[in-house]
Amino acid sequence: MEIAICDRKSLTVAVVALDGDVLVPVDSKKGIPGQLETIANVAGHLGALVKNGHRLVITHGNASQVGYMLLRGEVARHVIHSLPLDICGADTQGATGYMLQQALCNWFSRQGLDQEVATLVTQVVVGEPAPPGAPCTKGIGPFFDWERAQALINNHKWEFDMVPGHGYQRIVPCLTPKKIVEARSIRYLFDNGAVVICAGGGGIPVRADEGGFLVGIEAVVDKAYTAELLAQVVQAKTIIFVSPWERIVKTFLLSQFDKLHRINLVDLDMLIAQSSSIEDTMRHKLIISRHFLLEDGRSVLFLPPDQLGAVPHDCSGVLLKAEGTAA
Repeated sequence: MEIAICDRKSLTVAVVALDGDVLVPVDSKKGIPGQLETIANVAGHLGALVKNGHRLVITHGNASQVGYMLLRGEVARHVIHSLPLDICGADTQGATGYMLQQALCNWFSRQGLDQEVATLVTQVVVGEPAPPGAPCTKGIGPFFDWERAQALINNHKWEFDMVPGHGYQRIVPCLTPKKIVEARSIRYLFDNGAVVICAGGGGIPVRADEGGFLVGIEAVVDKAYTAELLAQVVQAKTIIFVSPWERIVKTFLLSQFDKLHRINLVDLDMLIAQSSSIEDTMRHKLIISRHFLLEDGRSVLFLPPDQLGAVPHDCSGVLLKAEGTAA
């Protein structure tokens, strides 16, 4: 598949979807100080994007953060109670949002810019399993030996999958978000000039009970689909998926790293057809990108964090657009 070098066009409103692992240090032993340093670095690139005139809604993954919470709970299980997944999602939304919000506010302050940043803990009403071609379950949390896994099956009715070389890991449904509960609040904050950080981890998965009241459920959310819903909320025509360089290079088979490569729908369909060799998180993004691009004028970018501030003129990565193809 040939990937051509694209021409550049400006953005105005964009949803930026950060992979969770670009917000944590490579060395997990660095703990919170390392996470703060990593987030401050990403915030600088996001801030430059805003300084260049783009209006942003930011969402982020939280798999690593939830994994740490679940591991701490397992280690301390003899002295504290465990936490359900919806509470873990809310906790990591708030903590990660706080760190990202503070880092952005500090960056804007150093630049002499008066820019409001707001974090909103966000629920999503979920429907059936993730879209066709995407996995319907996902592994979460620490790995166990069979004896401990069996005890958790007996006590909590959890399901497990054997991961070679690691052990038994809990698996939960991966569901599609149908509605963002706080959509009006997100739109209000955005319309009043804020950079909005929301729907971390794809949003806290909830469903309505028999009385019509929302309750949290034990599941994870298709985060790429949430990014598309956020784009609808703020009428953004661009989604920027932010991933480590090596993940982008592997997914799109790039040979040049210093250019912005353009892929149309025909090439995207080819990638999706070959996606059995692509890791789950990137396959989700390709499927959702295909759906998002069906409306005229839309685009999707895949960038590493350090290229955000260079959008649109000098960034390196991948640009997906529908032009020149039949939808």
